[in-house]
Amino acid sequence: MKNQRQANFLTIDEKELFQLAARLKAMPEPGFFEFETKKALQDFLASTGDDKDTAVTAESLPKQAGAATNGVRIIEGLARTAVLAELGAPDAPALILLADIDALPTPGAPGGIAHSCGHYAQAAVMASVFKALARSKVFRLSGMRLLFVGAPAEEYVELQRRMELKKAGELHFLSGKQELIRLGIFDKPCLVLKYHSMEDSAARELTVNGSLGGFMAKRAEFFGKPAHAGAHPEDGINALSAASLALQAIHAQRDSFRDEDHVKIHPILSEGGAVVNIIPAKAVIETYVRAWNQTAIADAAQKVDRSFRAGALALGAALRIFNTPGYQPFFPNPALGEILRKAALQFEAPDRIDFADRSNASDDIGDVACLVPTCQLGCSGFTGAIHSKDFEPSDPLRAYLRPAEILLRTAQLLLDNEGETARRIIKEFKPRFFKTEYLATVESMFSIQDFRIE
Repeated sequence: MKNQRQANFLTIDEKELFQLAARLKAMPEPGFFEFETKKALQDFLASTGDDKDTAVTAESLPKQAGAATNGVRIIEGLARTAVLAELGAPDAPALILLADIDALPTPGAPGGIAHSCGHYAQAAVMASVFKALARSKVFRLSGMRLLFVGAPAEEYVELQRRMELKKAGELHFLSGKQELIRLGIFDKPCLVLKYHSMEDSAARELTVNGSLGGFMAKRAEFFGKPAHAGAHPEDGINALSAASLALQAIHAQRDSFRDEDHVKIHPILSEGGAVVNIIPAKAVIETYVRAWNQTAIADAAQKVDRSFRAGALALGAALRIFNTPGYQPFFPNPALGEILRKAALQFEAPDRIDFADRSNASDDIGDVACLVPTCQLGCSGFTGAIHSKDFEPSDPLRAYLRPAEILLRTAQLLLDNEGETARRIIKEFKPRFFKTEYLATVESMFSIQDFRIE
């Protein structure tokens, strides 16, 4: 129940939020295949603006961009499964409520996939904040644009499948936000709010203005020669042994990484032979190369490549290395983060908020933050380990309602006084990249290298 200090705060429709969260949680779908999730969110958002005093006329919006329903425009045809809903004049500066919508292949989960990173909660929270703002006087008076963006494919997995979509012309980049950047969703003046779920912890309830590491992805294919493993193993070239040596060489590099760069390399052997009585003719290693800055990522990536080549050289195997761009390190905008801090402190005690979180995890929110002012709220209310089948909401009030209220209050502070604070933050922001530079950087990270022993 709100105290007197919170009497002028905007409110979330709690029942609607919980129902949407339950619906989305029950339909986990992999990145760029979130078709049922997309429909559920569009159905939810299409009812925005039913109140007669909140509708923005469809005539004021470009017809070709999407279908207008009750004043909200649902924008179709972007990044396969992206969900976009917009209110306000199309050329006005925007407050973007950004959420991931994909699930993650998760061992032990029903069907092998689950919302083990809590993206369904992000989507439900941000969609509910969108509807609450659409009903509000503060949004109508701000003169700004309000945009909900449900971004597909944040989890950087199943890359072979995504490369097939790229070859077919359905994608250009392999993550949802990177594709939305390319398609121009963040081109006009805007700022971005986002939320992410966290495990319960005795140390903290929230993170505010936390940062994330960046990474690139690698796939190394080792090609040997098959032979009878019992009768004539000497006639073969063991691709699995080449890959195993490469893994050991990667492990041997760890002392060469500086502690302050927080380099993390975590390879898996995703292929290592067909049957036990044939010398493996092909083996595959997949890995991320993570760090807190691009210089450290590039240095570690060179060492990983040397390790791959060492394993191949030792066994006389051929080698092909596929490089794909991962994500930029995430650094929140300090000015926007200050508004999020003020809002969070109105709902949580200061000693329960972590204002200095630095995580080795990554998110393509880092790419967005290179171009426009962005910040992210982390919120507990979940039990079990993130990215496991046991990651479940422990308290819906803390997992869903609390982040929705904090982000709604943040938006209210930004939009108050005709959007004065939001406009100032947008005007003062200095991007790390211009869009053309960013796109060229990401594009340059796609490469294939072949190594053969003569």
